[in-house]
Amino acid sequence: MHQRISSFLLIFALTLTCGAGHAETTSEAAATAPKPFLPVPNPSQLKWHRAEYRMFIHFGMKTFYPSNNHMGSGKEDPKKFNPHRFDAKQWVEAAKAGGFEGLVFTTKHHDGFCNWPTDTTTHSVKAAPWKDGQGDLVKELIDACRQGGITFGIYVSILDHHFNRFGSKQYSNYSDFYLAQIRELSTRYGPFDEYWFDGFESKNVKVDYQKLSDLIRETQPNAVVYDSGTLVKYLPDRCLSWPNRHGGVGSEQNYRREIDGQMRWYPNEPSVILQGNWFHNGRPITSLERIQHAYLTTVGHSVTPLLNIAPNQEGLIDESTVDRLTEFKAWVDRLHDNDLAQKPGVKITADQLREPGEQFQPANAIDGDSETYYASNDQVTDVTLEINLGKVQEVAGFILQEPIALGQRVNGYQLECWHNGRWEKVFAGQKIGYKRIILEGRASARGKEFPATDRVRLKITGALACPLISAIQVIGAME
Repeated sequence: MHQRISSFLLIFALTLTCGAGHAETTSEAAATAPKPFLPVPNPSQLKWHRAEYRMFIHFGMKTFYPSNNHMGSGKEDPKKFNPHRFDAKQWVEAAKAGGFEGLVFTTKHHDGFCNWPTDTTTHSVKAAPWKDGQGDLVKELIDACRQGGITFGIYVSILDHHFNRFGSKQYSNYSDFYLAQIRELSTRYGPFDEYWFDGFESKNVKVDYQKLSDLIRETQPNAVVYDSGTLVKYLPDRCLSWPNRHGGVGSEQNYRREIDGQMRWYPNEPSVILQGNWFHNGRPITSLERIQHAYLTTVGHSVTPLLNIAPNQEGLIDESTVDRLTEFKAWVDRLHDNDLAQKPGVKITADQLREPGEQFQPANAIDGDSETYYASNDQVTDVTLEINLGKVQEVAGFILQEPIALGQRVNGYQLECWHNGRWEKVFAGQKIGYKRIILEGRASARGKEFPATDRVRLKITGALACPLISAIQVIGAME
């Protein structure tokens, strides 16, 4: 099973071990630890990276007005909202069946209908026949996530067609109205893990983003913020970026962005439709091959995506969807479990070693432990790591990882296989980041076929700081 971090406290371990402020320790290994190469992710961002993928759930009035248009008008009748079999635990179990670390839920979409009993408007679950107006999807879902051991995030549309059409008796301007909604969500349900602010047409909406950022900082200090470009200047230490499209992203993901003259950690968070048109519209979940492609062009390109699933009008995730997600997780597990570098007798060497001490040796890159890593000496930027597999075997691809708690360093690399008596370059790239998956014939390795080999080399050239590698996996032949 590929590795996930089981405790949030572990997020700090690598940084504390490797921080420059611990040079005075008596441990020889700790005294030689590489210093962080700034910027580095804050704990919330690091937790987001390690999530690998989260489930996006679109559910609301548009579920009961199914079409190919997900926008909504704000005129939808709450009397139609009646998911009479809604089961938050079923949603959580579906997420876990697919290997999702958590989910992000549309508490309010563009139509303005609120999936919690807000005091800001009557256009909410309080006006619906579901549970006689006493229901609260947000509470049931966040409680189920906690019980199920997965994370929870909230999507709150900045755009609100209902407010635009009908205004509010309580609020003279939309900014105060919206801030009141965010305050309710941020204070009623305890801590959660992510805010997702849809930036669609947000430039045309007057919201006090400074007040919004202050509210987030005050009420949810540990939540990461997908900001659609609206909040990063106010919350520059914990934001995620809009990658300028839905779907997969390019292979060379650079987390380092200059914002207001300072280099910040600002990775992309893509979102991908797997079912419906965001909301359920009668269409089944997409094919396993398409989900694999979405995975390889997001997780495999070193970012954490939201993969969208749409519950039906009954308030359940379709059984066929759960079956497909279960298939998908089995494929992800096979991909990671099929590591030739984990076989007995495999050896790894490097042309550059960090001295003194044993803590940063090449073996750390193939030990299956994401908390250990190989490091060169500080002034070195070019290194070569060679893995001897012991015998010639079919190779389907590679998985590479950097310990990003110490920054994103690799700025050029190539993979080579020993073939026909010489080293043959089989792949080249620029960025690695949290996790880079290179699978023959798929995504960024389309048209490529890797030779059978008994030796593999990773050559890193021109790193921005001494290279650190926490994993090199050599994927054996897949079914």
